[in-house]
Amino acid sequence: MWFTREQFKLGSELRTWGLEPRFEPGDIVARGFADLGHEEFQVLPGPKLLSLTAGTTTPVPDGHTQHFFWIPSADECVSLLEKRGVACLKCERVDGREWLVQAQCCGEIEAHRAASLHAALLTTLLAACKRAFKEKTS
Repeated sequence: MWFTREQFKLGSELRTWGLEPRFEPGDIVARGFADLGHEEFQVLPGPKLLSLTAGTTTPVPDGHTQHFFWIPSADECVSLLEKRGVACLKCERVDGREWLVQAQCCGEIEAHRAASLHAALLTTLLAACKRAFKEKTS
């Protein structure tokens, strides 16, 4: 699976707002490199990382997990939203160009648009994580 810059950016921002990386077999994690972009990995049993860019397998580096962020799948995004009390009401394609996700939280409906359904769900999850962080620190 190859992610867009937008999806990498959203995954990195989710980490900033409290979504810790998961290193369970099958998960996709990534890390950024200064001006070089991002590298994505699939977590294998062991725990090992399979680079989806280079095709190499390496052990999960001790003490370096804080440099990674998790990119949850669309299904995982929906589950994470539900755990945060956010209900996805509608996912639809708009004008054949972008996706719209409508979600309800705390009695209010919000809408998020993105080029892909996955990015729209990540954006919705990001809004929920920001809201939870702000509530926690208030």
